[in-house]
Amino acid sequence: MIFPVNWQSPITAAPGQVQLNVDPRQLLPSRYDLAQFRLDIQQGLLDAGKERTTPIKVTPDGVIWDGHHAVRLAAEEGRLVTVKVVSIAQNPTAVSILNLPVS
Repeated sequence: MIFPVNWQSPITAAPGQVQLNVDPRQLLPSRYDLAQFRLDIQQGLLDAGKERTTPIKVTPDGVIWDGHHAVRLAAEEGRLVTVKVVSIAQNPTAVSILNLPVS
């Protein structure tokens, strides 16, 4: 998939920096699907009030590199996320994290 028409990345931080308060619904996935058991693990962390041990990583173009499951839960709940920008080029696989099938 190529980037959606008129796509504008929500990422303004430079690679290596952290960006706060990113709307997860504006990030593009680089996976083709999500695993329910991994969503359950992420939900368990949230329910226990625990932070992820690794940051959600995104490209400067707003494509998720790591943390798809955490981004999906945040998008479903309307929570903003903190991301670390990585210097990697990655094509998106869908126009929204909410479009990925869960198995």
